[in-house]
Amino acid sequence: MYRYPREIISDIYLSKIGGFSEELGKGEMGINIKAIYANTSIIPEETFCRIRFFEERSKPYFLKKKFKIVGIEEDMESYEMTRDGEVVFSEDVKEELKNKVGEAVIINTVESFRFDGDYSSLINYLSKLWKSEDQRRRN
Repeated sequence: MYRYPREIISDIYLSKIGGFSEELGKGEMGINIKAIYANTSIIPEETFCRIRFFEERSKPYFLKKKFKIVGIEEDMESYEMTRDGEVVFSEDVKEELKNKVGEAVIINTVESFRFDGDYSSLINYLSKLWKSEDQRRRN
């Protein structure tokens, strides 16, 4: 059994930052492949997420960086950083997150599973909401 990632509510997980690796591409976040299969409903190479830290002031959801979750296999150099399911980021965010290694991170995959890239229903809803709000202001 792997300690991380742990599902705290549906499609939202808790893990820790294990480090950074050149093996990962820009915008990728890696997790031990066995921990993914044992603890999550994440589909490696397909699921996207947004992250947040506990002490961090929350940004608007769509302004948060988006990462593609990839599986880290035992034969990869970065495996040492994710033995227990910790998160490994690509080198492109190292400068921004280097002081957060070992800290807890919230991994939000809700968007990936609820919208799956099709935002039309969300856009339609927001459009109707704004129109009704505009109508109300005129009256």
